[in-house]
Amino acid sequence: MLYWIIMALLIIGSLALLAGTFMSVKKNKARANMAQEDKPRRSRRNDDYAEDDYDEDDREEYARRSRNARRREQAQGYQGQPQQAQSRPEKKRRRQWKIILQDMNTAQTYSFIFYDNVGIGRVKGNGRFEKYLSVEDGRVSKQHCVIVHKGDMLYLRDLDSRNGTYLNGTRVDQPIVIQKADIIGVGETELEIQRILRESEG
Repeated sequence: MLYWIIMALLIIGSLALLAGTFMSVKKNKARANMAQEDKPRRSRRNDDYAEDDYDEDDREEYARRSRNARRREQAQGYQGQPQQAQSRPEKKRRRQWKIILQDMNTAQTYSFIFYDNVGIGRVKGNGRFEKYLSVEDGRVSKQHCVIVHKGDMLYLRDLDSRNGTYLNGTRVDQPIVIQKADIIGVGETELEIQRILRESEG
């Protein structure tokens, strides 16, 4: 009798495991289909990024950085640099970006203000990148992927990671434009882009 009870439990457990696997596959397939439907929006316009939409704390941080940069420039001017060097044409001012990511598993939110790039990986910080998101996931490489700005767009680029980088369920083989509501997949972790903000020119 005990034998039949154990067999019944094993069969029920196997069926539950199969049902769970089936539901997971179905969910991933639905996500991939949504990504395919959203493909036409990959021809992005600059309107996908909000301009000058920082909150008050961000504005204060930017103003402080700008003041410090001006002080450094003035100090260099007073250190005996030739007048000709000071009257060079002004370079185009670099624009800051702000990106807000949310871990879909833990609901934890990450916010970064940067000029050039945000690295994503398993290590705790990295001097190679301007900002760095450390992900505690054994399937994530030490330096897994990076978000970089080029022109008026942000791109996601894989850094030859072991398990690959995904955008909306599609593997990233070359740099691809990202926008709000995209989902970045690294290992078992999924990061949704909540907002992308760009500092206005001027």
